[in-house]
Amino acid sequence: MVKSIHIRRLVETDQGVHAELWRDALIAQDECFRISIEDESLLQIQTVFTNESFTLGAFIGSNLIGTVSVERDWRKKLKHKALLSRMYVHRTAAGKGVGKALVNEAISQAKSIQGLRQLYLTVLEVNERAIHLYTSAGFETFAHEPESVKINNKFIDELQMVYFVTTPIVKF
Repeated sequence: MVKSIHIRRLVETDQGVHAELWRDALIAQDECFRISIEDESLLQIQTVFTNESFTLGAFIGSNLIGTVSVERDWRKKLKHKALLSRMYVHRTAAGKGVGKALVNEAISQAKSIQGLRQLYLTVLEVNERAIHLYTSAGFETFAHEPESVKINNKFIDELQMVYFVTTPIVKF
């Protein structure tokens, strides 16, 4: 793990450094995301800076090196769920525990959201590092969508994963 890493929630004044990192993600790691740089005209932080909709940033000094977002569903029947998304660690910090620290902090903060039962995410099947990260954090695959995304004229499958923040109700 990177020794001097600091993780905190991003605020509106972080828009610039976030946009720079997210642009890098969508260009340098295009094959790992279901969205493209063409889809992101503003590159803004997509969450709204609340306890139920936030983006975490991993910093070394003042340099943003990683990010992940959590957004609770606002719809009445789905409020027990939150989406974990936009996970990215800059290639210079990859493999050093930054992603694990971000995901663990996202889980920790999600546990403080009253009534939240699960975090869910989607990940492209070709992104083996991310799948390993999520699995090691306790996420489980619950769906596999064949040919979900088309990147450079190649269809890529997508996995949907879930992490139960509270113990799931067992049905008999």
